[in-house]
Amino acid sequence: MKHLSLQIAVLLGISTFAFAQAPKGKGRREAPGASSGKVRPYQNLWIPPVISGKAIDLSLNKTKKSFWAGATTATYGYNDAQFWGPTVFLNQGEAVQLRVKNNLDEVTTVHWHGLHLPAAMDGGPHQLIQPGGSWTSSFVVKNNAATYWYHPHPHELTQKQMNYGAGGLIIIRDPIESKLGLPRTYGVDDIPLVFTSRRFYADDQFSFEGDNDKYGDYLLTNGTLDAQVNLPAQLVRLRILNAEIERGYYFGLSDNRPFYVIATDGGLVDKPIQVTRVKLMVGERVEVLVDLSNDKQGSSLDLVAYNSGLEFGFPGSEPGVRAPNGSLLNNLDFGMLHINVTAPKAQRITKVPEVLTRNRFWTSSEVKNRRTVRISKQRGGAGGGESFVFDGKSFDMNTTNQVVKLGDVEEWTVTNDRVFGHTFHIHDVQFKIISRSDGAVPTFEQGWKDTFYSPSGASVTFLAKFEDYASDTDPFMYHCHMANHEDAGLMGQFLVSRTPSSLKRNSAGVIQFREGMEHPLTPAMISKVERQAQTPAPSFSKTDLTGNPLSLASLTTKKPLILYFIERECPCARDAAPFLARVQEAYGDACSVVGVINADSTTAKAWAKTVGTRFAIIADPDCALIRAYGAERAVYTTLVAPGGTIVKTYPGYSAETLKDLSAHIARLSGSAESPLKFANAPGKLIVGCPLEPVTLAAAK
Repeated sequence: MKHLSLQIAVLLGISTFAFAQAPKGKGRREAPGASSGKVRPYQNLWIPPVISGKAIDLSLNKTKKSFWAGATTATYGYNDAQFWGPTVFLNQGEAVQLRVKNNLDEVTTVHWHGLHLPAAMDGGPHQLIQPGGSWTSSFVVKNNAATYWYHPHPHELTQKQMNYGAGGLIIIRDPIESKLGLPRTYGVDDIPLVFTSRRFYADDQFSFEGDNDKYGDYLLTNGTLDAQVNLPAQLVRLRILNAEIERGYYFGLSDNRPFYVIATDGGLVDKPIQVTRVKLMVGERVEVLVDLSNDKQGSSLDLVAYNSGLEFGFPGSEPGVRAPNGSLLNNLDFGMLHINVTAPKAQRITKVPEVLTRNRFWTSSEVKNRRTVRISKQRGGAGGGESFVFDGKSFDMNTTNQVVKLGDVEEWTVTNDRVFGHTFHIHDVQFKIISRSDGAVPTFEQGWKDTFYSPSGASVTFLAKFEDYASDTDPFMYHCHMANHEDAGLMGQFLVSRTPSSLKRNSAGVIQFREGMEHPLTPAMISKVERQAQTPAPSFSKTDLTGNPLSLASLTTKKPLILYFIERECPCARDAAPFLARVQEAYGDACSVVGVINADSTTAKAWAKTVGTRFAIIADPDCALIRAYGAERAVYTTLVAPGGTIVKTYPGYSAETLKDLSAHIARLSGSAESPLKFANAPGKLIVGCPLEPVTLAAAK
């Protein structure tokens, strides 16, 4: 029996795998050619520009893009993109700073999907960036080479901001992948492909009505309608992301030729996996090799979503063309990308490698704890109606749902009720799927994963190790990656703790962690720091984390000293550190910057590595030095003049205080004032978390 898409194609007078020509949704006039049988012309695929380095600047902006002739659509984009954003290239092992500016008129966040990093740097719902504000995420790149992505994650605004186009890819390189004979000329034989769809109003604007717009009528490939790409007659690599709101894809090639999976969400698979179909759900990525070596120049083929006749609960299989559950693409096979074969390149890859890597996955014998997370539907959700929830509870920003011990390998089983399929994503870790209740784990899922499809009425079990990063105050998320479900409450959060038993619970037995909040600057604090000016700085003699001796006398013999006080888990202390590092770099040998952290040397070294600081740090676990200088909160910054007199103490940081600090250093050192700009620094004074000794903080 022929697929329904073929029948529609014949009626419209177009080729089997051409993009369906249909009227725009919600009263939109018919698109050119829809009634005449003519095919809309293909448009050349937009390749996102590249941004790389150890310091990356991203800004989220309101912009506009033309999808239809003679019309523009309001969109969001990062940097100069009209839809989506640049592809960020990172190298494994490097300490990086990703600075984000929010140019929207509402709050946002930026989540680094799939990356292993501290919770405070993760960009989840707690790391809000206010309108006009900035945020810096600093961390060491620990992930394997693979395709990851970034996108907004503000609770209840994620779907809206993604619907308007906010997102971008992250490509990580590592030594293992770099040595392989794989296509890696970006935009030539190594092609990023981001698939999503949108419904348009009659005025050519994106339709956004929450759950009513979970499925779009028109496919966008890298933000391009009816996309085509020229690919050389050789082995090519496709990096594919499903960036839909809800729809899944069951994709293959139009001539049913085999292709090879070489990487899943979190890295290379051991050996290339030959397939003809891959099921890819929202948030999942896959890298595949397609062999075009024997294709004639001038020939063409299509990447196709074989989405008709799929199982109950598959997102996008619902019948009908109208909201809330239908669309013009539902339950159809449709083209995703038209490929034109061109001449091969002089430097080309022609052979699929036999071996890619040797992964070491966790095993059941290493499991320290097992837990089950259940998805169900209940009343009382957003708007008072029904919504999907985990374990009978809708998401609460201040409630911890799970606590994991640092270093443990855990087995998680996600069970789904019989209402609908979901996409499960967990932050912080890459995991290995070990079983599915509805059948064997597909070959294309047998690699590192951070996202998977949870079918209706089925359960999925995976193993993960929660290592490197712990915090009793900053949680990671797990959630359905269908943004409409996530915004409506299908999300939970977990803490990774060194000592879970020490976490305090309220009268209901619930762990409530410290909220991300603005700490008040009291009159008493202001008076105290003002009284410090022109007083002798307390003497000290310490060693830094590398064993170098540091003393007040030696540091202030001929140049000014900046003492920067750090609370080991305070996000503000991490955010401000890069600005102090910039001051140090700008003035070089004309001043010294020393950080003082309320942590032991092991924790202090981990903090320094994560943040990527290049100034000296003193571990002060009992807060003796911190107390001597009267630093009550993180981000207190004391400037000491040559000779050892306190010039000024700043009880927080902002663009203004940083400029003032720079001017003082220039004067005290006899240097020309550096033309430093602190565009990404806060516009108002930010005060950090209370500074307490390690033993006291651990007891709370």
